[in-house]
Amino acid sequence: MTDIILRPYQEQAIASVRAAYRKHRRVLLVAPTGFGKTATAAALIRWAVAKGRRVVFVVHRREIVLDTARRIPGAGVVMCGHARTDAPVQVCSIQTLVAREAHPPADLLIWDEAHHCAADTYREIAAQYPGAWHLGLTATPERADGVGLRDAFDEIIVGATVRELQAGGYLAECDVIAATTRESALAMDPVEAWQQYAGGRPTVAFHRLVAESKEFAARLGPIAAHIDGETHSRERDSALEAFAAGELAVLSNVYVLTEGWDAPRAKVCLLARGCGSEGTYLQMVGRVLRRHGDERALVVDLAGVVREHGMPDEDRDFTLDGIHRKGKDDREWLCQCRTCGAVVRGVARGPVCRCGAPWPPPPATAIESRPVVAVAAVATRRERTTALDALTATARARGYKPGWVGVRFKEQFGFWPKGL
Repeated sequence: MTDIILRPYQEQAIASVRAAYRKHRRVLLVAPTGFGKTATAAALIRWAVAKGRRVVFVVHRREIVLDTARRIPGAGVVMCGHARTDAPVQVCSIQTLVAREAHPPADLLIWDEAHHCAADTYREIAAQYPGAWHLGLTATPERADGVGLRDAFDEIIVGATVRELQAGGYLAECDVIAATTRESALAMDPVEAWQQYAGGRPTVAFHRLVAESKEFAARLGPIAAHIDGETHSRERDSALEAFAAGELAVLSNVYVLTEGWDAPRAKVCLLARGCGSEGTYLQMVGRVLRRHGDERALVVDLAGVVREHGMPDEDRDFTLDGIHRKGKDDREWLCQCRTCGAVVRGVARGPVCRCGAPWPPPPATAIESRPVVAVAAVATRRERTTALDALTATARARGYKPGWVGVRFKEQFGFWPKGL
């Protein structure tokens, strides 16, 4: 395989993965869209092949199989319509692997878009390689239902955050225009929103229903195309190629371009749908974060999803138990311009919006009317601990639930015991 020129953060990720393999056989690498996970995996593949190991790279969609194979020189392809080769590296469609009784040999299994690893098909394939090492690649380490990947992997490595890659100049800075509240209904007509905010820039639009996506593309005319899961592969490939070549300004889709699609030209993400999964939200907005010159990315969020899941570049805690969402009171304050609808982090808003309008005042601190009294003394920590221990012992002796302890403690000291 040819030499791969890696960026510093990719080299660090590889070192971390190799160190993790000294303790575990199943490692998950989490990195944002635009990190270069395939290039990082290719370097690890070259290392494995140099040691005489065989590699199977498992991919869940046809177009991603071919794209991945092109990025790994000398790789074979296991997919309907492609003959399997004797190459030490095989890029495999998961559907083809499940359908075939014979599986290519592998010492290392690499799972692309590893947040799908919970599916029965993935479990079935993993069972064919009981002694193999595993490497998962994903930007969002949780399933669509919010459950983590602890049952599929033993250790998680976070390669970099969106803000770290933006600071290094590897990802584009991102602006957000959003509905003022999180609602199931859209704040405005998607076509009108695109015409008002996108400025004709290359756009990927996400819709909830196929009919809505088709109508959106039809109203925009020849500058737009629609694709969905039922679109014929030739038609889909033609639309993707036309967009990449600049022949289309808008690609509208339903559950197709959410992941595994690389198009640095795309600079506007139009969310004409809600999104209950934070992972899916991050995958969608990640489509426009790749650098394309000095252009800034733009998210036009018509359902106010950003208010539920946070800004695209918000720092998140990724664990094998999923994406840890901060409590409402701990989340970043978001400020929205009343004139143009732009949303920014409150601490970074500056004196005025980009459109020149003044920002609204910071949200007022909530006030709950209650008595204010003079305080001469309060219970010491030792007194509170002693009381809590006594209440806990009583609850155990009498078979009371833990809530009884909390209620009695609060009656005595005025607050719920921490950690109960």
